[in-house]
Order: sequence, then C-alpha cells, then structure tokens
Amino acid sequence: MPGPWGDTAERRRRREIRRRRARVREARRSREHAERRRAEGLTYQEIRRRRRAGWRRVWGTGAVLVGAFTVLTAHEVWAARDDPAFDAALALALLAGGLYGVGAGVVVVFRARRELPRSLAGWGLVAWFAVILAIPSYKYGELIGGPVAVTGVWLAAVVATIWYLRREADD
Repeated sequence: MPGPWGDTAERRRRREIRRRRARVREARRSREHAERRRAEGLTYQEIRRRRRAGWRRVWGTGAVLVGAFTVLTAHEVWAARDDPAFDAALALALLAGGLYGVGAGVVVVFRARRELPRSLAGWGLVAWFAVILAIPSYKYGELIGGPVAVTGVWLAAVVATIWYLRREADD
C-alpha cells in the first residue's frame, strides 16, 4: 500500500465518481432553471431587458434627485443677492442643468422598459448650451442693466440656440 502522498487507483476512481455526480447535479440544476424560466415565460432577452430597465430606473431616479437639488441650489443662489447680476447668471445656469436633470430623469424612469426618445440628447445639448450661455449673458447683461437684463439676454440666447439646433436637425 503506497503512502499518503501517492495517487492510488481507488482515489482516482472516487475523484472521478465525485466529478460525475457534480456534473449530473449541475445539469439537473440547469434543466430545472430552464424549465422554471419557460414556465414563467422569461427568455434571456427578457431577463436582460428587465435588468436594463432596473438600472435605468436607478439612474433616472438619481438624475431626478440631483436635478431637484440643483434647482433648489439655484433658488438659494438667486436669493443671496450679493452681486445681483452674477447671482442671476449663476442661478440661470444651475436652473437649466437642474431642470434638464429632472426632466430627463422622469422620462428615463417612466420609459425604462421601452426605447428612450431621441429628443433626450437634443434637449441635453440645449441644456449644455444654456449653462454655457450664462457667462456671456452675465457680461453683456451687467453692462446694460442688471439681473433683469442678464435674464433677458440669456433667454434670447437660449431661444436662438434652440432655433439653430432645430434648423440644423431638419437639414
């Protein structure tokens, strides 16, 4: 009889029996899982679709929360009135980003299981330009009349941006 370090025929036979039993158990488990999925009517595609919808809901809820926080921050900045023209421009930039976050998040949450609208990217571009346009509107609006002028210049620039982007999209 060989020592404890040797590999005997008996050990090899037992190891092979354990491997066969494990394969049989795994095949049985896989078959039961497939039967359960068929009984529930779920395909792999449906499982992936549900998982993707779950993640979209998580990200959409996060976007709504961050957007709402940004809108509330814009309100606080607007109320500060340290430098009225600058506070107005900063509040408008925060408001644009926050409203897009809330709107996009709501759309993603409610349309998580379906295709997302293509217009979401276009409105994201508009929101990005609205944030960037707060800087020149602050500089120009401060020259001509304070926070009301900043808001007017910003609105005019955002409307011009929307008009231009829609015109380019039609081509």
